[in-house]
Formats: sequence, C-alpha cells, structure tokens
Amino acid sequence: MSLLLRGLSRVASPQLLWPTAAREVGLLGTRAVGCRPTALGWALTLRLRPPATATVLDAYVEPLATAFGVARVRVAADPFRADRATVALDLRPSLGAVAYPDDSRLVWLPRVSATPVPLGIDEDGEEVRLPLYGSSLLVAGSPGSGKSTALRTVLAGLAGQRDTALVGIDPKRVELTPWRDRFSALVVGNEAEPTLRLLRDLVAEVQHRATRLADQGLVAVHPDAETPALVLVVDEWAELAADGTSKQRAEAHDLLRRFVSLGRAVGCSAVLATQRPTSDTVDTGTRALLAHRLALRCGDRWQSEAILGQGNDQAARIPLSSPGWGLLASGPDLRGVQVYDLDPSRIPQQQCRALAVPSPW
Repeated sequence: MSLLLRGLSRVASPQLLWPTAAREVGLLGTRAVGCRPTALGWALTLRLRPPATATVLDAYVEPLATAFGVARVRVAADPFRADRATVALDLRPSLGAVAYPDDSRLVWLPRVSATPVPLGIDEDGEEVRLPLYGSSLLVAGSPGSGKSTALRTVLAGLAGQRDTALVGIDPKRVELTPWRDRFSALVVGNEAEPTLRLLRDLVAEVQHRATRLADQGLVAVHPDAETPALVLVVDEWAELAADGTSKQRAEAHDLLRRFVSLGRAVGCSAVLATQRPTSDTVDTGTRALLAHRLALRCGDRWQSEAILGQGNDQAARIPLSSPGWGLLASGPDLRGVQVYDLDPSRIPQQQCRALAVPSPW
C-alpha cells in the first residue's frame, strides 16, 4: 500500500490521497479540506472530529511520512480552532543554505530603527523579517546548528539601522568582535566586573528614559540621534559573568532580566544567543519576556522545551544535515525558517564605523 501511495504522490494532489493514507495508518476522524504547495512540499489543512486531535496526529507522523514517501511530516495545531490542524508533507528536511540577498540592503543603506530585520525564508518561500524595536529575541541551538550564522544575519540587519545603538557582551570573544566598530560599548570576555558595570549602566539608562517619559507625559520613545534605540547583544548567554562568584552571576542574570522587562516601552531590547539551551541556562522568567525565540537543532527534547516551552520537542527532530533551519516562535505562531547565510567577508567595516552611535549614557 505505501509503495502505491509513494508512486501516486508524485502526480496527484496529497489532498486526494489523504483518505487512503489515513485509513491505511489507522488514523480516524480527519478530513482534508485544503492543500497548498510550500517551499518544502505540501501543506494539508485538516478538519478534525473525535478522536482526532493535533496531539493524536503528532503520533502518526512517521507512518504518514512512509505512506506519502516524503522526508518528514510535521503537525501544527490551529491556534484559533480546535477542530483544525495543518499537516506539512516535506519532500526535503530544509531549504539548504540561502545567501543573504543583496537587495536586503546591508549597512551602507541606512534604515530607521523600527525597520524589521531580515532573518530568512519560511516553508512557503516567503521572507521572514523580525520587528526588534522594543522586542527581544532568543537564538539557540546545539553546536553546528547554525546559531552563529543566525546571529550574524540579525546583526547585519541591526547594524544597518540609523539611530540604533548596539551594546554587546561577548564572553566567547569570537562572534561580536568582527562588528566591534558598530558597537557603542562592548565587553569581551566573561569577567564579572565589566559585565556587571555595563548591565548596571543599561538598567540605569532604562530607568532614566522611563522617568523622562513620565515627566513629559509620553508613553513611548521615538528614536533619534539623541535618544537612539538600544539593543543589547549577548553571545554566549550561558557564559554571562561566568568567571565571577555565584553572587555576581546571579546579579548579572537579574540585571539582564530587568533590562528586558523594563526596556520595551523605552526603545530597549536584547538579542540573546546560546549553544547550551538548557533549563539552567535559559531562565524561564527571562524567556517569557522574549517576543521572538528561534530554536535551531537541539540535542534532545529538554533543550527544545527550554527554548519553545514545555511539551514542544520539535527542535530536537531537526536533522544534523539541516544547519540554519529552525523553528521561530513569535507569540502563538510557530513556523520553520531557513536563516540567511551571510559570509563574514561581507561585513562592511567602513560602513559600520560610519553608522556607529555614541554611548547614550
């Protein structure tokens, strides 16, 4: 039976094949009501009735992949209707490397601070852009998952914004240093004192802006040369103030949480990156404050859940052969994204210096 379906799936719509596939794998209570092509294959919209649920469908992904002869099957519940779900039939596990497009305008064509940052391409072949003004981002995945590539892509977008001050903490002394000329302040290394000093300055700046807003009767900051948008970039989050005492490390993480929590209304946000996405590293209190979370390939379900939330182990299923492919969670929305691959040689140092913003404090 599965061989017959595998042959038909090359020429027939998966919507027509769904009843046969569902019956053969023993899946009851589903009806395909829509089908559309994606960049990876097909996406079926299903109407569900008991006993079928999105959770039940998830238990059938492997037999369905065999029935349709595809590389992978993914299930996504409809966030608004319990009787709907989407089943993606992926002919390949990822899009492969996608070069950072020339027309995305690197830093030599400045953009305003509120311009969404290019990230990559989703399953439908559409470009994904992240609004990071006042919204924070987590980028996490195991070594070799494409975390460095994703961070470089995000930095390229942020570096091209005028009236945006970048502040960095680079405990690994690797990822942020090529952008040194664009940073208003940069701590290199995992020593506690310089890290704490910078974080205290950031929290003080947030409080100063909040006080000024209250005095002026305003509710939001509009970035300009005098009060730029402020983005803190940390890589590696797990090594934040790691060389200090337990008390110093706790203070560093508390200051970071306060900055993310209080910064949104005053034009301040953070980009946090880690290749050790565990529950110990990814503080749940801070994670809850991050508007966007990009989960690249993870080593196990616990790492995936540390990024995406309890019960979501999808990032642990991303194959080793798919670097740069990840799952982007923005609110209730979860979608697959192939992040752009920006070659390090394309980091334009001269333009970075031209757009550098003086330290706002």
